[in-house]
Amino acid sequence: MYDKIIDKILKSLNWNLTAAAYPKFSGEGYVPYKLDKKNFHGIKKSISGKKIAFIDGGNAEIIGSANFSLNLIRICYAVHQNNKKIAIRKFEIFAFTEALNKDNEIHYATSFFNMKNPLEFHDVTFSSLDNTLMLGISRAGIAAATNAVRRFAELKLAKLVADEKISDIIVLDGSLQATLTDESRYLSELYDSCSRNNVVLSALSKTSSLFTDNGNLLSVVLDSISTLPYWYYHPIVKISSPSHKAEMFFAKFHEKSKHIFRFEVFNEQKTRAEGAINDLACNCLDPIFIGYPYGLVEADRVARVGNNEKESLKTMFLVKLKNKNIEKYVSSVNAHEILDRISF
Repeated sequence: MYDKIIDKILKSLNWNLTAAAYPKFSGEGYVPYKLDKKNFHGIKKSISGKKIAFIDGGNAEIIGSANFSLNLIRICYAVHQNNKKIAIRKFEIFAFTEALNKDNEIHYATSFFNMKNPLEFHDVTFSSLDNTLMLGISRAGIAAATNAVRRFAELKLAKLVADEKISDIIVLDGSLQATLTDESRYLSELYDSCSRNNVVLSALSKTSSLFTDNGNLLSVVLDSISTLPYWYYHPIVKISSPSHKAEMFFAKFHEKSKHIFRFEVFNEQKTRAEGAINDLACNCLDPIFIGYPYGLVEADRVARVGNNEKESLKTMFLVKLKNKNIEKYVSSVNAHEILDRISF
């Protein structure tokens, strides 16, 4: 049986990777270019002296149920220059989200409690039937609203970096596509700040699920047809979507890397993309994750909320609440946690 399964897997992967194909994009506003070897460009690793700010965020639910959730959101920027860390700073916010009845429908309203930092937040409200949060046809869970808020926090931090001219280049974790309700507003403010302050805005996706029109994985096809040790690929698609103001590239930043990353630059700054790619490649030398910017590794590490920290905060809040009713709410969602702890 196992041999048949393995054969099936191998047959599904045994496609002609060098066959002509087009990238496949969903939605309107994307006109793909046919894949062509002439669109591969060598990366010229350069130490230009430019400052690069890497931005990432993390969050952990401290205490919650299906109708409320208290999260610690932590966002971080790590600034590198000449491949050396010159600054790193984190910001922490408690975000309390609760389910409320608004216009005869359930909404998730988030209030913020800043912890001595300059990032100002206003309350955010999502409908639980917001299709940018929903998974399938089911009402969005309260965690989806918190994850959206964390994304907004990352964009606000990026704007702070641009406003204060902390770096010459900003690298976000993810993409420049607005996929959430109201996300376009945060991105628009960030675009304006970067343009005004001459800061290049970019984003790097750790994973990419883009396909070719024959059903293959785009990153695998590109890696298979390239003859260069490290490279960037462009052009790949013409984007006219108002919610995705980006010029898209794919890049392999180191010859020993096993990863191909999607890289985007604010479309009004596309003439500066090659320089940003060359600078970024110099930050992808660390063996801890060869071919991936070490600045993003640092930002992820600092922004991550560990389990020990989470449990410590949870204990503190439960003690301060001193209300047995809270246990009824928490118990409504922790059955999986109990099963995970059971060993046979």
